[in-house]
Amino acid sequence: MKILIAEDNFSDRLILKKIIESQGHEVLEAEDGVQALAACNEAPPDLVLLDALMPGIDGFEVARYLKKQYSAHYLPIIFITSLTDTESLVKCIESGGDDFFTKPFNQVILNAKINAFQRAKELYHTVTEQKNEIEYHTQHLLQEQRVAKRIFDNIAHKGALDEPYIRYEVSPMSVFNGDILLAAKRPLGGLNVFLGDFTGHGLAAAIGAMPASDIFFRMTTKGFELYEIIQEMNTRLNSVLPTGYFCCAAVAEIDFDNNSMKFINCGLPDAYIINRNTGELESLHSTHLPLGILDNDKLNVQIDMRPFKEGESLFICSDGVIEAEDDTNQMFGEHRLLEALKEGATSGCAFEQVHERLKPFHRSREQADDVTYIEVKNHKEYEFDVFHTVDEVFSKAGPSDSTIEFSLGPNSLRNFNPLPVLTQHLMSIGNLRSYRTQVLTILTELYSNALEHGVLGLNSELKKSAHGFAEYYRQREQRLKSLQQGFVNICISHLNESHGGSLEIIVEDSGKGFDYQSVKVQSSQDGLSGRGYPLIYRLADSLEFSNNGSRVKVVFKWKARRSTEK
Repeated sequence: MKILIAEDNFSDRLILKKIIESQGHEVLEAEDGVQALAACNEAPPDLVLLDALMPGIDGFEVARYLKKQYSAHYLPIIFITSLTDTESLVKCIESGGDDFFTKPFNQVILNAKINAFQRAKELYHTVTEQKNEIEYHTQHLLQEQRVAKRIFDNIAHKGALDEPYIRYEVSPMSVFNGDILLAAKRPLGGLNVFLGDFTGHGLAAAIGAMPASDIFFRMTTKGFELYEIIQEMNTRLNSVLPTGYFCCAAVAEIDFDNNSMKFINCGLPDAYIINRNTGELESLHSTHLPLGILDNDKLNVQIDMRPFKEGESLFICSDGVIEAEDDTNQMFGEHRLLEALKEGATSGCAFEQVHERLKPFHRSREQADDVTYIEVKNHKEYEFDVFHTVDEVFSKAGPSDSTIEFSLGPNSLRNFNPLPVLTQHLMSIGNLRSYRTQVLTILTELYSNALEHGVLGLNSELKKSAHGFAEYYRQREQRLKSLQQGFVNICISHLNESHGGSLEIIVEDSGKGFDYQSVKVQSSQDGLSGRGYPLIYRLADSLEFSNNGSRVKVVFKWKARRSTEK
């Protein structure tokens, strides 16, 4: 080692130097405190032998300075002193000394002390190197996590979460979030919401977010039904997640126009319908196992159909809300959540009440779980704009002069939804995508009427009340499961026209038909039924019935014209 001897007595300094050099160490010398500080500043030694009593700056001051100046380094100091009283020896240690060595010198003890500090120095260097290596790998890992999180965030993006009728809070306990919150607008209006809580925390828990969010956004955009999205998500998670990993989830499909909602809770805490008019809460319990545990043959998805009235809002949360703990280890609990929701219900501030009451629980101590919650208020979406304008571009791209046909029998009607396939085909035709809302509205209404009223023989009069609406869909599911005969045929043709095209949709079913002469061109905005064909009348260029109403032909003409609005 390089050892500094700071001693004002020449004889003592010479004796120490000979002892130390005989052990193979390099010696630096200083006659007083000023020289000692100068030697350390020029080249910090590995060990300092420091006389306590020196002229000018004494050893105590030198020790205090060195410990402050080299606090990030290991610089041990052994005081050399003739003082033997307890108070003086304590002062040596308190001023920064690591040990003391009294005069007259004992060579054996001095060598033992130097060897001990040499071992400590080597251990310090080893620990420092390991620390630096750990810091390097930590920074590298954090950089990789930041890049990975950016990719995750791009895939599991906000979607429609920033809509004015949505309030949400996402508070992960680490870089990666084991909770996933998604919202996307449906092609025909309305909203899909997904809140998932994966097993565990951090990166391992967040892995499932990528396939889940990809399926959710892709299938929602294409117009798939809620149960189809859940089944596809369950299949993917069941195949990619290791044993013991799964996703507790609550999924909602909200139709603001019809004041209705489809909902399923798979292992999350109770969700709540908050009625701002009455202040009442309705619990939506978990009715299914989490996603990713069972295959679809055993999953048996049962969707809850219910009204979602004006003045109501949907509140969903992960178990991190219920299990949040404050400084006294008290959990937030379901009772505090219910108190907050009830207190804010009538004022329309239920979310804000929960947010304020949660603060002392997950901000006053280290967060133990991911915390996620969302409130979606009933919101009437903007009416469809029939006179949509688009920038003029080449309108004959894609299958612009094509015909596509589907003939669906009982088994297909039970297990297959043709609308996403048809939508994908139509949206690849020129600028027809710009009229997406109108086209998908027409197509969905035609298929729904053919299946529900034609093949299944359901009466839309049931949907005139909230309870009837739920009964309507209960009968729909029951009749569809037991369907043994019937068909729906769909034929869609598109022809090019100048700067646009003409879309012809023919839908025929095996039903008895209906009194299509009584269909009104204008429909009431009140109630939940009687909107279908009047809406098609508004959107389409022509609507023709034949075969006693069981065959419908719709023509929709569109133009790609330059918009004058900026």
